[in-house]
Amino acid sequence: MDRLNCCVVGYGGIATFHAEALRKIEGVCLHTVVGRRPEPTEAFQKQMGFQKATVRYEEALDDPEVHAVIVTAPSEFHHEMTAQALRAGKDVLVEIPLALSRRGAEELAALARQTGRKVMVAHTRRFQPTGEFVRDFLASGKAGKIHQHASHAFWLRHDDVGWTGYRRSWVDDVLFHHTCHHLDFALWAVGAPARRVRGELSPLDPRTGTSLDVSLLMRHENECITTISLSYNARQASIGYVFICEGGTLTLSPQEVTFGGEVVFTSSGGLDDSVLAQNREFVAAVRENRQPSCNAEDGLKALILLQEVYDQMVGMEGEDKYRRRWGL
Repeated sequence: MDRLNCCVVGYGGIATFHAEALRKIEGVCLHTVVGRRPEPTEAFQKQMGFQKATVRYEEALDDPEVHAVIVTAPSEFHHEMTAQALRAGKDVLVEIPLALSRRGAEELAALARQTGRKVMVAHTRRFQPTGEFVRDFLASGKAGKIHQHASHAFWLRHDDVGWTGYRRSWVDDVLFHHTCHHLDFALWAVGAPARRVRGELSPLDPRTGTSLDVSLLMRHENECITTISLSYNARQASIGYVFICEGGTLTLSPQEVTFGGEVVFTSSGGLDDSVLAQNREFVAAVRENRQPSCNAEDGLKALILLQEVYDQMVGMEGEDKYRRRWGL
């Protein structure tokens, strides 16, 4: 397929990164943008150079000129929009999470197999140069056995303002969205599946209707222990990744990797570069008729574990304390 016509669903912060990336890939056309409200949808069309703009998703899916769909809508719509696109014969790149439950992710993985279409989940950390270096460095054996991995991300989110400062029409989910980033990266970087997982989730916050804190403990099949902690309650933001290895301690930041206290890798690339690398992989997989890196089956792995943590909390203390207002 020489020319790939893409439909982008959404016009928020991450949609801008996707549109900018797609414009840089040879043979890719920004064909249609789908939004919730006409005015910002049309403004995004003009800003990015889409051929068409619509507030009717079905209209875009019915268009035979549209080959692929990039879903950047709110998380609660990922499952249904991805399913609709697959049934319409489109390949899909969907922002994380693939769905807001294990059942939803399993349905999409099955639907991708049934339709023969490609589904790629946008776990962009896999495409950051520092992340790729860490994965390769650990896999090479240079660090020796991985005893333990810990990651955290703390910031303040007591209302519906996202990372770009834009006020959203939806509420985020600390467990199934942001913890999904860290859990997928842990599984991918450590290079071993999980044997078991346990977790703690804070009760629903009355302002947002969702939990604001989560911590989980995971044992990998290679005996590595992973701890992940996230909070929407931190007035001073902090993020970090550490791997305790037989040969030394490996630390990861967006631009730098250290091992044994010495810098072993640096990168000047930002989120735009990582999204471009990710989207290039999606386009290449569609053109080459192969599974993309981080396909639906890969995306399901993290959601199975996140569902276990959620179910543990509901089982111990009841649904009323933790029930989310989202379905699939």
